[in-house]
Amino acid sequence: MTELINILSYTIILSLLFFMPFFKKKFLISKKISLDEYDLPVLNILFLTNLFLIFSIFNFTISQITSIFYSIIFIFLIYLFSNFKKLLFPKNIIYFFIFYSIILLIFSIDLSKNLFLYWDAQKIWLPKAISFYNDGLIIDLKNTAYSHYSFLGSLLWAFFWKISGSEYEYFGRIFFLAIYLFAILNLLSLISVNKNIKIILFLILTLITYDYWLFRGTQEILVFSFLLILSKYLFNLFAEDKNVMINLLNIFLCLNLIIWTKNEGIVLSLIILFILIIFFKETTKFKLILITMLFSMILVRFLTFKLNGLDLDLSKDFEFSNIISIFFNNFTIINLALIFKYIIFSLFKFPHIVLSIFFALAIAFDKRLFKKFIFLYVYLFLSIFLIFFIYLSSPHDLDFMVSTGSMRLMLEFSAPNLLFILIFFKNKFKI
Repeated sequence: MTELINILSYTIILSLLFFMPFFKKKFLISKKISLDEYDLPVLNILFLTNLFLIFSIFNFTISQITSIFYSIIFIFLIYLFSNFKKLLFPKNIIYFFIFYSIILLIFSIDLSKNLFLYWDAQKIWLPKAISFYNDGLIIDLKNTAYSHYSFLGSLLWAFFWKISGSEYEYFGRIFFLAIYLFAILNLLSLISVNKNIKIILFLILTLITYDYWLFRGTQEILVFSFLLILSKYLFNLFAEDKNVMINLLNIFLCLNLIIWTKNEGIVLSLIILFILIIFFKETTKFKLILITMLFSMILVRFLTFKLNGLDLDLSKDFEFSNIISIFFNNFTIINLALIFKYIIFSLFKFPHIVLSIFFALAIAFDKRLFKKFIFLYVYLFLSIFLIFFIYLSSPHDLDFMVSTGSMRLMLEFSAPNLLFILIFFKNKFKI
């Protein structure tokens, strides 16, 4: 019973963290910029998670980061109560906050009853989280397995485990649930329907994407969630052509988190950058600034690893000096069929991918919509190509690599494809 009460109180705290904005609208918007009720809370969580990452880079321990976090919350609460009468919280937000808290509680209880961790989580991610939890620094990760892997997921796991006050590690993973659910709710802010229909759509999207399999301590669900948040702002940027700087801010905050969550996040960030450069209607000078920003973020990631004695050599997974010859040696009908087979298996594992592809095909027959959202088709093509390239370029046993990793890659890359579903219904029913 005590554990259940702890889960209840903790899910309420996390829900408040996601729904209470730390920023006032007047500091961020002008008459030409409009934000929906989720944009400020999104900025909350992206700002905080990037802040935690920056503190860790400067060798702050989890205990010190926790103290800073509590100080920020304390200052915010003082501000909140001193300006309470001036703050207007949309009724819909309160409604969704309550519903979100209930769903998060239900899934958190399910998480507490299914404590099995995947092999990667046991051998790679949990040891890193334990190191951070015990006030270890980035430099201490060189004593853990796969020290060349990005570590943000383990850092967040440790931080939210620490602030929970519980001895159980799964409290840290409840954050993975929280950001996943919030990313879905945030995506649904793109459509204009009454709150009851939106709740039904939220439940449908959650039911077709949720599986404890995603929360066994692996990091793909974090990449999926950050990409899903990013997808909304890609849509706003290209389809709505509004709030350019705010959208770009959120996109790059998400990209930074993706880079530090999984190694393939570096390549994913380059795909998103490629789409921005090709389809963003801005000057060449502005696009060069975006390129510089992303490559600076990637450089900081590698410099941090180098300065802390962590492995930089991604060739532990790939032989870059021979990557082209390995690719062409593996480029056979049998190997292509093998990868394709497991991609098909992934479709049965994740129904939302099937639905996304179905609606992508439906939209493709509408020339106007296809032209407007061609950036999504480019992303779909590049992400699938990347999966084939990753496995065909690997020097390791292809059958083992594909059978153990393809579903997870398909899952984390699939988030932007959910836009195809929303675009179809948004256009069909004018919502």
